Amino acid sequence: MFLYYNTLMKKLFIASNNPHKLEEIRDILEQNGVSIELLCPKDMGYTQEPVEDGNTFAENAYIKAKFYHDLCCLPTIADDSGICIDYFDGKPGIHSARFLPEMDYPQKCAYIVEQMKDVKDNRGAQFYDCLCFIDGQGTVRYYEGVNQGEIAYEPAGDKGFGYDPIFLIPQYNKTEAELGEEYKNEYSHRAKALKKWIIDAKESL
Repeated sequence: MFLYYNTLMKKLFIASNNPHKLEEIRDILEQNGVSIELLCPKDMGYTQEPVEDGNTFAENAYIKAKFYHDLCCLPTIADDSGICIDYFDGKPGIHSARFLPEMDYPQKCAYIVEQMKDVKDNRGAQFYDCLCFIDGQGTVRYYEGVNQGEIAYEPAGDKGFGYDPIFLIPQYNKTEAELGEEYKNEYSHRAKALKKWIIDAKESL
């Protein structure tokens, strides 16, 4: 089945220009035996961007996947992800990338840590990812990945991006930014969602 999959799908469009995300996706696919040419909007010269006005991760992932699939007519993956913090009642959630837009990520992380400096028992957080895949025939499938953790008392590590420096993995007592690529490519929310897609692709395409 996998040989058939590789024969049919020689190119895969990734609906993102984020270099960190693209590198992470490429590494995860390669480490799981998927050798395929990845293309992104920048590679195709696309300057248009979809309006992510959905109310859920799944809706936003679909908006991005459908927008670019209609442009490129290639099998397309889009994902929408974010950090959901228990103390903030699940926020910033789908607004993670647009949370505190006047700040860069180190400043956002510092803000969250400061707001929670006196919180002892409600530090839980989840990184959530919803991946939307639209194949060459227009069939839509969704894959989810969740990684449980806590908000660290201070940012740590330089091997991640976004909120990784404050996302603590309790069993290691280290943040994702300290654990780095090896951990993320195996256990991150995006890795879990992508691995589900890989299993499905190997079995059904």
